[in-house]
Amino acid sequence: MRFGVFAIALALGVTVGTTALAADPKHVAQLKQVNSCEGCDLSGADLSGLILIHANLRNANLQGANLRNTSLLLSNLENANLENANLTASYLYGSNLENTKLTSTDFTQAVLRSAKLQGADVCAANLVGADLTDADVNLDDCPISTGPGSSSDTAGDDSEEESLIKDTLPETP
Repeated sequence: MRFGVFAIALALGVTVGTTALAADPKHVAQLKQVNSCEGCDLSGADLSGLILIHANLRNANLQGANLRNTSLLLSNLENANLENANLTASYLYGSNLENTKLTSTDFTQAVLRSAKLQGADVCAANLVGADLTDADVNLDDCPISTGPGSSSDTAGDDSEEESLIKDTLPETP
Protein backbone atom coordinates (compact mmCIF):
# COMPACT_ATOMS: atom_id res chain seq x y z
CA MET A 1 0.00 0.00 0.00
CA ARG A 2 2.77 2.44 0.91
CA PHE A 3 4.61 1.67 -2.33
CA GLY A 4 1.46 2.44 -4.37
CA VAL A 5 0.99 5.80 -2.68
CA PHE A 6 4.69 6.58 -3.15
CA ALA A 7 4.56 5.62 -6.84
CA ILE A 8 1.53 7.85 -7.45
CA ALA A 9 3.14 10.77 -5.60
CA LEU A 10 6.35 10.29 -7.57
CA ALA A 11 4.48 10.17 -10.88
CA LEU A 12 2.55 13.33 -10.03
CA GLY A 13 5.75 15.09 -8.95
CA VAL A 14 7.49 14.20 -12.20
CA THR A 15 4.48 15.33 -14.26
CA VAL A 16 4.11 18.61 -12.39
CA GLY A 17 7.89 19.22 -12.47
CA THR A 18 8.01 18.63 -16.22
CA THR A 19 5.17 21.00 -17.05
CA ALA A 20 6.54 23.71 -14.77
CA LEU A 21 9.26 24.47 -17.33
CA ALA A 22 7.51 23.77 -20.61
CA ALA A 23 7.94 26.27 -23.40
CA ASP A 24 4.92 27.19 -25.44
CA PRO A 25 5.51 25.44 -28.81
CA LYS A 26 3.88 28.35 -30.65
CA HIS A 27 6.37 30.74 -29.06
CA VAL A 28 9.33 28.55 -30.03
CA ALA A 29 8.05 28.40 -33.63
CA GLN A 30 7.51 32.18 -33.66
CA LEU A 31 11.09 32.82 -32.49
CA LYS A 32 12.52 30.51 -35.15
CA GLN A 33 10.38 32.02 -37.91
CA VAL A 34 10.53 35.77 -37.23
CA ASN A 35 13.50 36.06 -34.82
CA SER A 36 11.32 37.83 -32.28
CA CYS A 37 9.26 36.68 -29.34
CA GLU A 38 8.86 39.55 -26.91
CA GLY A 39 7.33 38.44 -23.61
CA CYS A 40 7.11 34.81 -24.73
CA ASP A 41 7.26 31.68 -22.60
CA LEU A 42 10.35 29.80 -23.75
CA SER A 43 11.05 28.21 -20.38
CA GLY A 44 12.86 24.89 -20.70
CA ALA A 45 13.10 25.22 -24.51
CA ASP A 46 15.98 23.65 -26.40
CA LEU A 47 17.30 26.53 -28.49
CA SER A 48 20.86 25.23 -28.62
CA GLY A 49 22.93 26.04 -31.67
CA LEU A 50 20.44 28.51 -33.18
CA ILE A 51 21.58 31.67 -34.94
CA LEU A 52 19.39 34.47 -33.58
CA ILE A 53 21.07 37.69 -34.72
CA HIS A 54 19.20 40.86 -33.64
CA ALA A 55 16.60 38.68 -31.90
CA ASN A 56 14.00 40.42 -29.75
CA LEU A 57 13.50 38.44 -26.55
CA ARG A 58 12.64 41.38 -24.33
CA ASN A 59 10.65 40.28 -21.24
CA ALA A 60 10.81 36.64 -22.40
CA ASN A 61 10.81 33.76 -19.93
CA LEU A 62 13.85 31.61 -20.79
CA GLN A 63 14.09 30.00 -17.37
CA GLY A 64 15.88 26.65 -17.67
CA ALA A 65 16.27 27.02 -21.45
CA ASN A 66 19.16 25.40 -23.31
CA LEU A 67 20.93 28.11 -25.31
CA ARG A 68 24.26 26.31 -25.52
CA ASN A 69 26.31 27.42 -28.55
CA THR A 70 23.55 29.82 -29.59
CA SER A 71 24.40 33.04 -31.39
CA LEU A 72 22.48 35.96 -29.92
CA LEU A 73 24.59 38.64 -31.57
CA LEU A 74 23.19 42.14 -30.94
CA SER A 75 20.00 40.70 -29.43
CA ASN A 76 17.60 42.30 -26.96
CA LEU A 77 17.11 40.25 -23.79
CA GLU A 78 16.22 43.20 -21.57
CA ASN A 79 14.16 42.17 -18.52
CA ALA A 80 14.27 38.51 -19.61
CA ASN A 81 14.30 35.65 -17.11
CA LEU A 82 17.40 33.52 -17.76
CA GLU A 83 17.42 31.76 -14.40
CA ASN A 84 18.98 28.29 -14.62
CA ALA A 85 19.50 28.72 -18.37
CA ASN A 86 22.49 27.17 -20.12
CA LEU A 87 24.35 29.70 -22.27
CA THR A 88 27.64 27.80 -22.32
CA ALA A 89 29.80 28.93 -25.27
CA SER A 90 27.03 31.23 -26.52
CA TYR A 91 27.81 34.37 -28.49
CA LEU A 92 26.13 37.48 -27.08
CA TYR A 93 28.33 40.21 -28.56
CA GLY A 94 26.67 43.60 -28.13
CA SER A 95 23.48 42.13 -26.71
CA ASN A 96 21.25 43.96 -24.24
CA LEU A 97 20.84 41.97 -21.02
CA GLU A 98 19.89 44.91 -18.82
CA ASN A 99 17.84 43.95 -15.77
CA THR A 100 17.84 40.24 -16.66
CA LYS A 101 17.42 37.57 -14.01
CA LEU A 102 20.61 35.50 -14.07
CA THR A 103 20.37 33.32 -10.96
CA SER A 104 22.30 30.10 -11.69
CA THR A 105 22.67 31.04 -15.37
CA ASP A 106 25.66 29.28 -16.96
CA PHE A 107 27.77 31.60 -19.15
CA THR A 108 30.83 29.32 -19.12
CA GLN A 109 33.08 30.30 -22.06
CA ALA A 110 30.36 32.63 -23.41
CA VAL A 111 31.25 35.76 -25.35
CA LEU A 112 29.65 38.81 -23.75
CA ARG A 113 31.83 41.41 -25.42
CA SER A 114 30.24 44.86 -25.44
CA ALA A 115 27.10 43.44 -23.83
CA LYS A 116 24.91 45.66 -21.66
CA LEU A 117 24.46 44.02 -18.26
CA GLN A 118 23.49 46.96 -16.03
CA GLY A 119 20.91 45.98 -13.45
CA ALA A 120 21.35 42.26 -14.20
CA ASP A 121 22.17 40.04 -11.23
CA VAL A 122 25.53 38.95 -12.70
CA CYS A 123 26.88 37.94 -9.29
CA ALA A 124 24.41 35.04 -9.25
CA ALA A 125 25.58 33.72 -12.64
CA ASN A 126 28.44 31.40 -13.59
CA LEU A 127 30.87 33.54 -15.61
CA VAL A 128 33.84 31.14 -15.58
CA GLY A 129 35.87 31.77 -18.71
CA ALA A 130 33.33 34.28 -20.08
CA ASP A 131 34.69 37.11 -22.23
CA LEU A 132 33.40 40.39 -20.78
CA THR A 133 35.66 42.68 -22.82
CA ASP A 134 34.07 46.15 -23.08
CA ALA A 135 30.89 44.87 -21.43
CA ASP A 136 28.81 47.39 -19.50
CA VAL A 137 28.87 45.49 -16.22
CA ASN A 138 29.90 46.15 -12.64
CA LEU A 139 31.42 43.13 -10.92
CA ASP A 140 32.81 45.18 -8.01
CA ASP A 141 29.80 44.41 -5.81
CA CYS A 142 30.04 40.65 -6.32
CA PRO A 143 31.17 38.78 -3.21
CA ILE A 144 34.53 37.07 -3.48
CA SER A 145 34.78 33.61 -1.99
CA THR A 146 37.73 33.23 0.38
CA GLY A 147 37.54 29.50 0.99
CA PRO A 148 40.10 26.92 -0.17
CA GLY A 149 40.14 26.56 -3.95
CA SER A 150 38.29 29.84 -4.45
CA SER A 151 39.07 32.31 -7.19
CA SER A 152 41.00 34.48 -4.72
CA ASP A 153 43.48 31.60 -4.23
CA THR A 154 44.24 31.58 -7.95
CA ALA A 155 44.16 35.30 -8.69
CA GLY A 156 47.22 35.06 -10.94
CA ASP A 157 45.52 32.41 -13.09
CA ASP A 158 42.46 34.62 -13.81
CA SER A 159 44.39 37.15 -15.88
CA GLU A 160 46.19 34.36 -17.72
CA GLU A 161 42.87 32.63 -18.46
CA GLU A 162 41.32 35.93 -19.60
CA SER A 163 44.29 36.52 -21.90
CA LEU A 164 43.99 33.02 -23.37
CA ILE A 165 40.29 33.54 -24.08
CA LYS A 166 40.91 36.88 -25.75
CA ASP A 167 43.74 35.45 -27.86
CA THR A 168 41.51 32.67 -29.23
CA LEU A 169 38.60 34.88 -30.25
CA PRO A 170 38.47 36.67 -33.60
CA GLU A 171 38.91 40.41 -33.60
CA THR A 172 35.67 42.32 -34.03
CA PRO A 173 35.39 45.56 -35.96
